[in-house]
Amino acid sequence: MNKYIFFRTDRIGDFLLSAVLIKSIKRNDPSSHITVISSKKNYDFIKDINFVDTTIIYPEKILDRLKFFFSIIKKKYFFSCVLDGKKRSIYANLFIRAKIKLACTYKIFFKFIFYFIFKKILIDSDYTTKIDEIKSILKILNFNYDDSDLNILTERKYDQSNVAEFLSNKNNFILFHFDEKWIYKQYLKSYIDIEPNSYLDLINFLEKIANKTNNNLIISTGNRNNKFIENFKNDFSEINTNIYNFNKNKIFFLNNLSMKQLEFVISKCFTIVTCHGAPTHIAAAFNKKIIDIIDVSEKLFFVKWSAHFRKYEQLHRFEFNKLSEIILSKISNK
Repeated sequence: MNKYIFFRTDRIGDFLLSAVLIKSIKRNDPSSHITVISSKKNYDFIKDINFVDTTIIYPEKILDRLKFFFSIIKKKYFFSCVLDGKKRSIYANLFIRAKIKLACTYKIFFKFIFYFIFKKILIDSDYTTKIDEIKSILKILNFNYDDSDLNILTERKYDQSNVAEFLSNKNNFILFHFDEKWIYKQYLKSYIDIEPNSYLDLINFLEKIANKTNNNLIISTGNRNNKFIENFKNDFSEINTNIYNFNKNKIFFLNNLSMKQLEFVISKCFTIVTCHGAPTHIAAAFNKKIIDIIDVSEKLFFVKWSAHFRKYEQLHRFEFNKLSEIILSKISNK
């Protein structure tokens, strides 16, 4: 049995792209044992992935890191791979006993420092897209890539809850993910401000989406509160715990969703409208239609990360009134 170990100690969206590689390896080598070194932030998400056998949190404290190093260097691996590009992961990988060692990084100097230690250093700028990088890694392992590897969340199991019950009769709904990336003071101030001018402007926009498509529109949020969320809770009627309805029409608001619940909601939607982030990658894993909002300053970066998305529309950030009109022009019920 071949053992593989991967370092992905950052965010959920980052892991989801790497999961395409990991699933490809598991498909090519079904009897393999795959370990992922995760961050505390993405541990709960990764540990439930069916093609990951072991998930270990990268320790934060120095003494815990020493224990971690000793535990991983005791074992022998066929393949060890740094996917997060972090120095701490690259240094940890130095001590791992593996037949093939690989590191992916955007720092060219690592290519020279570790040339004789790692079998291969993949530099981010050498690849047009991340999916090209994945295919290159598979080639090193003499494995093949298949488009079915993009469907990485299709076998996930979800706890039944009031959210699942609520969605049981909601077909072809549109999901509008309204997180902190819409709020100017809660996100990068170097990005174009897309915050709605008022709560009324936001509601009018949401009603236009619902009326145009004649579908249910469901609003989800991130983990940071803002005045618009408070408006939703005050203006909407709570029909179940953390489930709200606007004026008895087809607009609903789901508050305080866990990441697993949000993932479940995304799995059931027809289209998602979101600023680029974990929901984008989750929707891509379910092959959902995505309207993804990015800042034009990061266009090339996001093209690199989203080239493998199949039902994908990328929009640039503009002030809210202009952006809302563009979104409306892209929304459909087909």
